[in-house]
Amino acid sequence: MGKLGDIQPHLENIKSLEGDSFTYDEQAILKECEKRNGGKSNFIIKILSVFGGILASIAFLGFLFILGLYESEVAMLMVGIGLIVVSFFLTKKFDALIMDTIGISLFILGMVLFIAGLFIFEVNENIITILVMTIGFGSLFVVHNPILSFFAFLIISGGLLTLIISNDMYSLIHPYIILHAFALTYVFLNEASLLTSDLKLVNLFDPLRTALVFSLSLGLSATVKNDLLFLSKSHFWISSFVLILIFIYVVTLLLKTLNVEAKKTKLWVYLFSVLTLMPTLFAPAIPGALLMVLLSFKVNYKTGLSIGILSLVYFVIQYYYDLNYTLLTKSIILFSSGLVFLLFYVFLTKNLKSNEKV
Repeated sequence: MGKLGDIQPHLENIKSLEGDSFTYDEQAILKECEKRNGGKSNFIIKILSVFGGILASIAFLGFLFILGLYESEVAMLMVGIGLIVVSFFLTKKFDALIMDTIGISLFILGMVLFIAGLFIFEVNENIITILVMTIGFGSLFVVHNPILSFFAFLIISGGLLTLIISNDMYSLIHPYIILHAFALTYVFLNEASLLTSDLKLVNLFDPLRTALVFSLSLGLSATVKNDLLFLSKSHFWISSFVLILIFIYVVTLLLKTLNVEAKKTKLWVYLFSVLTLMPTLFAPAIPGALLMVLLSFKVNYKTGLSIGILSLVYFVIQYYYDLNYTLLTKSIILFSSGLVFLLFYVFLTKNLKSNEKV
């Protein structure tokens, strides 16, 4: 959508519906499209630059410790808070890649010093986590920088996981997964209304969407690695059941988008979906990854689609690896699952083509 011609038909359609009273600023729209697409194309470069800045910050942190900064708890806290404030100023004041890199690197470095200072003061771990989450939440209102907002959202989600792990309340991982699954579904399916409800959400939408994908993947990973959290597998069905229901709901919306009206086709799609997901009732990571893939496919979000596919491959491999069956039984399960997916693909493709002809 970098050229006005790509969105011109949509504008003309709106104008025909609204009448001659509808006017728009062509140059302003073109400028905004170029700005947004330029930001997306430079996203990977920005991320790499930020990671380079983080490495430089680590080296600078080592230099500060050589100077003996760790010997003064107050100094660590003050320097940490100072770096956070400076990072807010740089990212808010300047709109340039180099300033983004410096600002976000200083933010991460400041957070590390702030947390280290609190630990040396022997502040309760829960209080430290809540303070860090508060800083991350507050930064969303102070600075509307996409990359800094992305890290802020990750800090908030990471804080929730930290509270769960540090308090040995491992069963709360299921509410964490369900909450993020609902949030991800809502954000993906309500992009237009969210972007038009408040101009401030325009800069926060992409970071929020990407952070939710990463946060949900992290929560799902906790259910895959048995040595990560001491979880009772007897409760895994809770997360899986909710994720499967959300998945079926998204399938319903996708069928409407594809204009699939035949009841027989819908019935077979639902049947194949249930047959595919039933074996994962005690493996919430798989329906969670499938949900990410389906949502990303529906809204054409390539980053989420890539993360979802990679997560799905890893979760499936880990799931079958952990099964307490013989190699022959595992092979049969893999063969059967693959056959179901292939039949589902052939059936769906065939019926979609027939609908297109009609």
